[in-house]
Amino acid sequence: MKHVEDDLQMNCVFWFKLQYPEYLIHHSPNGGKRNAREAARFKKMGTLSGFPDIIIPVARKGYHALFIELKAEKNRLTQSQMLVINQLISEGYKCEVCYSLEQFRDIVNDYFN
Repeated sequence: MKHVEDDLQMNCVFWFKLQYPEYLIHHSPNGGKRNAREAARFKKMGTLSGFPDIIIPVARKGYHALFIELKAEKNRLTQSQMLVINQLISEGYKCEVCYSLEQFRDIVNDYFN
Protein backbone atom coordinates (compact mmCIF):
# COMPACT_ATOMS: atom_id res chain seq x y z
CA MET A 1 0.00 0.00 0.00
CA LYS A 2 2.75 2.39 -1.05
CA HIS A 3 1.28 5.88 -1.00
CA VAL A 4 -2.43 5.21 -1.34
CA GLU A 5 -3.32 7.29 1.71
CA ASP A 6 -0.96 10.10 0.67
CA ASP A 7 -2.53 10.16 -2.81
CA LEU A 8 -6.02 10.26 -1.28
CA GLN A 9 -5.00 13.15 0.92
CA MET A 10 -3.45 15.12 -1.96
CA ASN A 11 -6.63 14.63 -4.01
CA CYS A 12 -8.80 15.75 -1.10
CA VAL A 13 -6.72 18.88 -0.47
CA PHE A 14 -6.65 19.72 -4.20
CA TRP A 15 -10.45 19.39 -4.42
CA PHE A 16 -10.95 21.46 -1.25
CA LYS A 17 -8.75 24.30 -2.51
CA LEU A 18 -10.73 24.42 -5.76
CA GLN A 19 -14.13 24.36 -4.05
CA TYR A 20 -13.40 26.49 -0.99
CA PRO A 21 -10.41 28.71 -1.86
CA GLU A 22 -11.34 31.30 0.76
CA TYR A 23 -10.87 28.83 3.65
CA LEU A 24 -7.80 27.29 5.24
CA ILE A 25 -7.00 23.59 5.19
CA HIS A 26 -4.03 22.10 7.05
CA HIS A 27 -2.31 18.75 7.18
CA SER A 28 -0.93 17.56 10.49
CA PRO A 29 2.34 15.80 9.47
CA ASN A 30 2.24 12.98 12.01
CA GLY A 31 2.85 10.07 9.67
CA GLY A 32 5.91 8.87 7.88
CA LYS A 33 9.10 7.18 8.91
CA ARG A 34 11.42 9.10 11.20
CA ASN A 35 14.58 8.11 12.98
CA ALA A 36 14.50 8.05 16.79
CA ARG A 37 16.20 11.43 17.17
CA GLU A 38 13.82 13.19 14.79
CA ALA A 39 10.79 11.48 16.34
CA ALA A 40 11.86 12.66 19.81
CA ARG A 41 12.36 16.20 18.48
CA PHE A 42 8.90 16.23 16.87
CA LYS A 43 7.33 14.95 20.09
CA LYS A 44 8.99 17.75 22.09
CA MET A 45 7.66 20.22 19.51
CA GLY A 46 4.10 19.05 20.21
CA THR A 47 3.47 16.38 17.59
CA LEU A 48 0.70 14.19 18.97
CA SER A 49 0.26 10.56 18.02
CA GLY A 50 -3.24 9.93 16.74
CA PHE A 51 -3.98 13.51 15.69
CA PRO A 52 -6.24 13.65 12.60
CA ASP A 53 -4.69 14.19 9.16
CA ILE A 54 -6.68 17.21 8.03
CA ILE A 55 -7.86 20.28 9.90
CA ILE A 56 -10.31 22.79 8.42
CA PRO A 57 -10.33 25.65 10.96
CA VAL A 58 -13.77 26.99 10.12
CA ALA A 59 -16.63 27.13 12.63
CA ARG A 60 -19.93 25.72 11.31
CA LYS A 61 -23.07 24.09 12.69
CA GLY A 62 -22.03 24.66 16.29
CA TYR A 63 -18.56 23.14 15.86
CA HIS A 64 -15.26 24.99 16.25
CA ALA A 65 -13.55 23.24 13.30
CA LEU A 66 -13.63 20.09 11.19
CA PHE A 67 -11.02 17.36 11.65
CA ILE A 68 -10.77 14.49 9.18
CA GLU A 69 -8.77 11.31 9.57
CA LEU A 70 -8.10 9.73 6.19
CA LYS A 71 -7.83 5.98 5.83
CA ALA A 72 -7.03 4.00 2.71
CA GLU A 73 -8.38 0.61 1.78
CA LYS A 74 -8.91 -1.55 4.88
CA ASN A 75 -7.01 0.57 7.39
CA ARG A 76 -8.81 1.27 10.65
CA LEU A 77 -8.34 3.77 13.47
CA THR A 78 -5.58 3.10 15.95
CA GLN A 79 -6.19 3.30 19.68
CA SER A 80 -4.38 6.65 19.87
CA GLN A 81 -6.49 8.01 16.99
CA MET A 82 -9.70 6.96 18.75
CA LEU A 83 -8.57 8.66 21.97
CA VAL A 84 -7.64 11.93 20.25
CA ILE A 85 -10.82 12.00 18.16
CA ASN A 86 -12.98 11.37 21.22
CA GLN A 87 -11.23 14.20 23.09
CA LEU A 88 -11.66 16.59 20.15
CA ILE A 89 -15.37 15.71 19.95
CA SER A 90 -15.77 16.33 23.69
CA GLU A 91 -14.25 19.81 23.17
CA GLY A 92 -16.78 20.75 20.49
CA TYR A 93 -15.01 19.80 17.26
CA LYS A 94 -16.50 17.86 14.37
CA CYS A 95 -14.43 14.75 13.59
CA GLU A 96 -14.90 12.31 10.73
CA VAL A 97 -13.09 9.29 9.33
CA CYS A 98 -12.98 9.17 5.57
CA TYR A 99 -12.03 6.41 3.08
CA SER A 100 -12.46 8.07 -0.34
CA LEU A 101 -12.48 11.37 -2.18
CA GLU A 102 -16.23 11.05 -2.66
CA GLN A 103 -16.77 10.58 1.06
CA PHE A 104 -14.47 13.56 1.79
CA ARG A 105 -16.48 15.75 -0.58
CA ASP A 106 -19.74 14.69 1.06
CA ILE A 107 -18.41 15.38 4.56
CA VAL A 108 -17.02 18.80 3.64
CA ASN A 109 -20.03 19.90 1.62
CA ASP A 110 -22.36 18.84 4.43
CA TYR A 111 -20.24 20.75 6.94
CA PHE A 112 -20.31 23.94 4.86
CA ASN A 113 -23.97 23.79 3.76
